[in-house]
Amino acid sequence: MKNNNKIKEKQKKNLYDFDYESEEEKKLKKKLQADKKSASKKRKKNKKTENKGQATKKPRYDDEIIIGVTEIPKPVTNKKAVEKNREHKAINKINVKDKKQTKKKKEKNKNKNKTNIQDNVHDDYIIEDIYEVRNRELKRKKLMLRILKFSILAILIIGAIVFAMVSPIFNVTNIIVSGNSKLTTAEVISLSGIENNQNIFRISRSHVINNVKQNAYVNTVEIHKSYPGTIEIVVEERVPNFMLQFGNGYVYINNQGYMLEISNEKLTLPIITGYSTSQDSLVAGNRLVEEDLAKLGTAIRIMNAAQSNEISNLITTIDISDSNNYTLYLESERKTVYLGDCSNLETRILYLVGILQNEKEHEGEIFINMNLNTDNPFFREKV
Repeated sequence: MKNNNKIKEKQKKNLYDFDYESEEEKKLKKKLQADKKSASKKRKKNKKTENKGQATKKPRYDDEIIIGVTEIPKPVTNKKAVEKNREHKAINKINVKDKKQTKKKKEKNKNKNKTNIQDNVHDDYIIEDIYEVRNRELKRKKLMLRILKFSILAILIIGAIVFAMVSPIFNVTNIIVSGNSKLTTAEVISLSGIENNQNIFRISRSHVINNVKQNAYVNTVEIHKSYPGTIEIVVEERVPNFMLQFGNGYVYINNQGYMLEISNEKLTLPIITGYSTSQDSLVAGNRLVEEDLAKLGTAIRIMNAAQSNEISNLITTIDISDSNNYTLYLESERKTVYLGDCSNLETRILYLVGILQNEKEHEGEIFINMNLNTDNPFFREKV
């Protein structure tokens, strides 16, 4: 009786104990679990063969009948997995918050950097403006100092010039002339226009040079000032080398064709005749025309060749009227020489020297105006 009562009490308890499971229920659960395992294995195999995009169906508890259970059982979950998911979610939330905070910080930093950059740029502009203002002030000060210096120097220089121009210390007391032979010292000083007790700073070099060069004998002039009161005039004179026949007088000329002087005095110089320069142009200081200058060059060559053979002192006249036949007259030898166009001049002069030696005592004419390659020079005695 007692045992039967215990069984009945257990049965009563089991009606209200929802967690209680009978052996039959346990067997059914085991079968269900085995079916689930086999189904899960089949699903895994199917997943491998099926496409990745296809989704698997979750088991529906509505289609299953659980004996002795009045409520639908909740799906069994693993506590550790749930806790991990919770932790993961919490961590994600924290990370999201951190990311948001970092973004906000970055934005704040960017804004701060922008404001700092703007402030720095503004400060730089202010600093540059200050430096520009200072530089301008320094430049102005430097300009003012330079202006003051130059003005002071200008005042000092002007004062010194005025003092030098007025002071008797710088009056001319001594004039020295050098390089002159034809002109006397007094002539050069009178030509220069310089006077004693004249202020040395008021004497113009160019003016003095032009004055002295008015004389045809003067080729070049140099002026040297020795302070406080000495002036030196250095003169280079032209030398007469030929004479032109001019009426009863003579015109002295140099190797450059300058007319130096017109005089009645006959010098021991060769006379040039047959020139083309007009009589009106025969004035001291003038020069021969170009045609006569070219012929004068040939006359100079003749005199140089004669000088090298020591007969230049015998030539008294050179006729340049015919450029193809220059004619010489040797007054002491009483002979006239026809040189031709003066080609092979040295050879012609040698022939002239030989004929002069052979015909020293005879008056006549010497002909060297032929082609020396085919003909020989000869002497014709005057009858």
